[in-house]
Amino acid sequence: EARNNFNESARKLFVPQKELNDAIRIFGLHEASGRVREKDHPLAHRQVELKKYPALVSRPVPADRAEIKQWTRCGPMQAVDEMFAAIVQANPHLRPRVGNPDEMKSNRLLKTLELLKFRVTAPEQGIPEDVQGAVITALNEEAVAGAAFGNKGGINLIATYEAFGMKMAGLARQEIIFANDLKQTNGKAPGWLSIPLLLTSHTWENAKNERSHQDPAMAECMLGELSDTSRVIFAADYNTASAVTREVYRTHGQIWTLVIPKYWSVPELFSIEEAQQLVREGAMKLEWAGFNNDNPELIITAIGAYQLEQALMASSRLKEKEIAHSVVYVLEPGRFRIPRSEGERAHQAPAALQSRLYPESAAGRIFACHTRPAAILGLMQPHNTGGKRTIGLGFTGQGGTLTTPGLLFVNKCTWAHVAEAAAGVLNRTREELLSQEEIEALDGKRSPENVIIQSLKWIRSGEGV
Repeated sequence: EARNNFNESARKLFVPQKELNDAIRIFGLHEASGRVREKDHPLAHRQVELKKYPALVSRPVPADRAEIKQWTRCGPMQAVDEMFAAIVQANPHLRPRVGNPDEMKSNRLLKTLELLKFRVTAPEQGIPEDVQGAVITALNEEAVAGAAFGNKGGINLIATYEAFGMKMAGLARQEIIFANDLKQTNGKAPGWLSIPLLLTSHTWENAKNERSHQDPAMAECMLGELSDTSRVIFAADYNTASAVTREVYRTHGQIWTLVIPKYWSVPELFSIEEAQQLVREGAMKLEWAGFNNDNPELIITAIGAYQLEQALMASSRLKEKEIAHSVVYVLEPGRFRIPRSEGERAHQAPAALQSRLYPESAAGRIFACHTRPAAILGLMQPHNTGGKRTIGLGFTGQGGTLTTPGLLFVNKCTWAHVAEAAAGVLNRTREELLSQEEIEALDGKRSPENVIIQSLKWIRSGEGV
């Protein structure tokens, strides 16, 4: 009975070959009708370019970055805001679109909002609103992302709280898949300017909204796509955010997922020249950090701004104990995976750089990650020495109304947890690296406040220490 139903239905759908051929012939009469084939349409071949590239905004770094007390601090989102506004102003021939489902001011896009204004039907006096505003705001993540993705002839930016980036995942994936298919077919990327998807107010700094706002899944999702089209970046500080923002608009046909802190409490650690090198190469060994870092026993890799700070604090303790180690910052993890396509192979970090960052003689590896650690340990498989020699630290699903240091502690990602992991991979005891008081805090026998994590007032006020 099922077979008969199928055959009867299929018979209704059957089209004789002659009718198909006639239809193909009619649809193919482009020359006679003057109709341009879709593949030859100007929209399929436009090449959108900036006419002017503004100078990078930058801030100085301390003369002695190895000395933690010398660190200065600033919010990386300020650099994104300043660079994007400058690029838009320098290129008035491009129509700007900002997709924004969240609070622009909370996300530190102040100059962008002042310049472009919310698009509304009835502007209110004293509020940055205009009927021709370029900031498209609605409590619908996919809709506002669509406003940017649809503006292929202009310049675009999408900003959202990290946890709600997942609501844009389906649309972003379709853009990535279509762009990658075009590149594989035509041998070059589509001509629209690459689009940054900013994930800010992120997992490690969303204290007031608890676990509903603490989720790195969007970055993990985008890391799953082909890395030469879906570029996932973890900006470390103000200067790296500046260099990354300008670099986005030097490329075409890519979606850049930018994970960027908004708080002012992030240390300024990379010079603007180092930031540009970091963007070019994807990762960098911090020559001024570590101990005997040309012949390390252990390599500490940080992926994420807050994780870098904790890695450097742990490094300071290891230096005191004269344990040979190096510190590496990975800005773009997708360039260190096993390539899955020719495009990824071409985008991969050079083998010489990877060997320099991860010499085989240093089998001890610790990865301190913004994301869930398993995602990075799998992605960076070539540098995962396995077993007890590699440990991943990162988001473990623990959250709540906690400040950044508190979130780092409950997810076992503080400097003390890095030091504890170092003891494990080097077959040392915790007592060799940590005080009894610190061990008791790690074991939940005393408060970590002022033992492992310091006063939290600065994070609540949004100011630097």
